[in-house]
Amino acid sequence: MTATLSDIAGQTFDYIIIGGGTAGLVLARRLSDNTDVSVLVLEAGEANLDDPTILMPWSRLKYIGNPKYDWSFETVKQVHSGDRSYVWPRGKGLGGSSAINFMLWNKPAREYIDAFEKLGNPGWNWEMFTKYSRRAETFTPSQRDTDVLTYDLNYRGESGPIKTIFPPLRSNLEEYMLEALSKHGIQKFPDTSSGTVRGASAIAYTADPVTRLRSYAANMYYQPVASRENLTVLVSAHVSKIETQSNNDGTVTATGVKFLHNGQEYEAYCQREVCLCAGAIMSPQILELSGIGDPAVLQKVGIKTKAALPGVGANVQEHLYTGLVYEAEKHSVSGREVQTIDPLLYPEEHAKHLELFPSGESIFNINTVTMAFVPLESVSANASQINEGIGTAILEGIEHDVYPDGLRKQYEVQLEFLRNQTPGLEVVLAPGPVARMKPDVNKKHITLCFALNSPFSRGTIHATSNDPLAPPEIDPRVFEVKYDLDTLVELVKFCRKLAKTEPLRSVLSEEEASPGPGIRTDDQIADWLKENISTTFRMRIMHGYLAHRTDISTDTIGSCSMLPLEDSGVVDPKLKVYIDRAST
Repeated sequence: MTATLSDIAGQTFDYIIIGGGTAGLVLARRLSDNTDVSVLVLEAGEANLDDPTILMPWSRLKYIGNPKYDWSFETVKQVHSGDRSYVWPRGKGLGGSSAINFMLWNKPAREYIDAFEKLGNPGWNWEMFTKYSRRAETFTPSQRDTDVLTYDLNYRGESGPIKTIFPPLRSNLEEYMLEALSKHGIQKFPDTSSGTVRGASAIAYTADPVTRLRSYAANMYYQPVASRENLTVLVSAHVSKIETQSNNDGTVTATGVKFLHNGQEYEAYCQREVCLCAGAIMSPQILELSGIGDPAVLQKVGIKTKAALPGVGANVQEHLYTGLVYEAEKHSVSGREVQTIDPLLYPEEHAKHLELFPSGESIFNINTVTMAFVPLESVSANASQINEGIGTAILEGIEHDVYPDGLRKQYEVQLEFLRNQTPGLEVVLAPGPVARMKPDVNKKHITLCFALNSPFSRGTIHATSNDPLAPPEIDPRVFEVKYDLDTLVELVKFCRKLAKTEPLRSVLSEEEASPGPGIRTDDQIADWLKENISTTFRMRIMHGYLAHRTDISTDTIGSCSMLPLEDSGVVDPKLKVYIDRAST
């Protein structure tokens, strides 16, 4: 299935793909469709193919934090978030983060995709996005609970590699959630795939309709074509740098890569293109190790500048989420059992449900179904004040020329979204606790999760040394812009209000189990958020501000921005690095 070192070291290929994650394997399959070209994929992790830990839904405790599957990156301490260091899980192995995400499959408001084009990327718009996202998907409609599990086949894929379905099992509180949301003016809509997403809808997930196992890049894109003679994949191959040559006309051309395998460094050569698909965290580091980036950053780590590209590692954004945990005091509603993942926390119940999995009745078959996508106005009476505050601050910054052109243009788009009430927040019904609960086999928990998808804070990801095995320095500058924290405070207050709205009120505990009654004032809520907020990597795969590229599994974005060069862009609309026009 995968190659050996002797097949690769010192050899020449038409295309070399750095990273066998979501984007890398999709690209490898598409390129190798042409039998006249040779394609090499170098993946730093292991193959992990046919691994039940990955394939079985709700095996998160086995792979999150496990170095076999997860890079477990950490940020530097965040000065605006209680000096916390955040853990950022990322998939390690073939399939990348599509192997360890929460398997949810949804799309954003079309305005977020059209923003690509507004910011200088012709052709990157909703029409293009929906065409190719449908090409990736085979959706199997549900024949049950069609009042809740709604969809519109006009916007769904019918023949793509990734299989999507609705979970065989759900919490059975979705109707209650939808009715409670409607009492706050948040109505149900059919399908997020349409690009019209204001309101609440059902969310599919990436699982095979027959086996119910995870459908992801490795088993759906790579394994069916692994025997192709023109496709070579080497695992445990950590790329240390891209080799380049400087041309007489001032351009720089990639000629190959160096990589580490079993502690030794080797080289492979390239005739056409080196394709960097190492994700938003590792890609800027690899560029910098190759002498491509901000000269000031490169000088600090002792790397000679081959192409000055200041945007590398800048403009980093990350979605934020957490939730309020409630005990489900009723274990049956409308003649149906309330289903949550709590039983999986107990060894005997875990084993029983593992045996039940093929039937579809196992808790392993459950997943989040209901999400609401809303603007701040839908959840907060303070929305006008909060939005006016950030608007005034940004406009003053623009007037005083505080922001570089690229960031200014992004902020202008974000302010337009606020004015037009484009949904940028999420409220989610999750069938289990997101916080640690005292084990009690007789209790079930529901979490009202919430997320901020369009933060104004921007951070950086940079190499810290010329050692390719040293992790990069990740500084997302969480809550540096106060709007982000203020918005999440309002989401906490809304979720509390939602929990006390019938019919949810009749099912959920009076007080939430986390954070609990001791957290009441806005300041207390803010302090709690600083200690408990985390990356939305753990929640979804396809929603966010300028986040939608081929890799649909993580939420960190911006470190290699697709923007015009003069706006601190790193890649052009054809996804080529600007090394042919960067200063050297």
